[in-house]
Amino acid sequence: QVRCCPTDHAVKNDREEELKTETDFLKTAKFREANAILRVLSHPSRLQIVMLLLNRDHCVCELVNILKERQNLISYNLGVLKKYKVIDSYNRSKNKFYKLNDNTIGIIRLIKQNLIDK
Repeated sequence: QVRCCPTDHAVKNDREEELKTETDFLKTAKFREANAILRVLSHPSRLQIVMLLLNRDHCVCELVNILKERQNLISYNLGVLKKYKVIDSYNRSKNKFYKLNDNTIGIIRLIKQNLIDK
C-alpha cells in the first residue's frame, strides 16, 4: 500500500473515531437534504428566483416580467423549487404567489450575504 507520507498510518490511528464521525455524517438524511438543496440552487434561473423571493413574495407573472423568461420555464423552475421544499405557494385573489420556505430562508440569506453581496 502506497502512502502519501510516513505519518499517514499514525494519523489514521490517532483520528480513527473522528474520521468515522465525519464519514457517518456524510451519510445522514440532513446531509443529503443539504446536498439536494444546493444542487437545486445551482441552476441560474432558480437562484435568481430565490433571490427575488428573499425580498418579497412574487406571482408567476411578476417573475416572468422581471426575469424575461418564458412562463413555462419559470413555472417549471418554481415546481422544482417547490418539490425540494425551497419555496411554498399560496393563493391570493386570482394569482398563486410564491415565497421562501421558512426552513430555507437562512441558507438563502447566507448565500446572498457571503457570496453575492461580498
